[in-house]
Amino acid sequence: MDDSLTRNKALLRILDDMVAASERAEAWVSSDSDLDAESSRLMADMNKGDRESIQLIVDWLKGLTMDLPITVSSPNGGRTWTLSIDDVGISKLESKDRDILAAMAYMLFDGPEPGPDNDMANRLLGQGLPDRLKRDIAGS
Repeated sequence: MDDSLTRNKALLRILDDMVAASERAEAWVSSDSDLDAESSRLMADMNKGDRESIQLIVDWLKGLTMDLPITVSSPNGGRTWTLSIDDVGISKLESKDRDILAAMAYMLFDGPEPGPDNDMANRLLGQGLPDRLKRDIAGS
């Protein structure tokens, strides 16, 4: 990633923190959670899926050659983050990049739900879910 891509670098720091939080959650589930074995396994699988989704976004972000049309801010000193996307800027992105950005905004920053045509959102939202739950969600 080019050093001049300041918005992307700010987002990358936030995403790296999310990956680290997921790693801490994995350690807690496996050692300190007092969950039964099946619940522990399910929580670990779901947490791993979340982390893999975030990592996919991190890898995508690191490969970009232009700054995303975004602003990240925190109203509470970094406990939660808000992602604002510039409507004019997003229209200049390739379709795949728009889909990943929309999926990320929804999944990680409480943004609007992406439409059903967003294949990247469909893929990322299903990672880590047990197969039966995936089928139930798809059928609803």
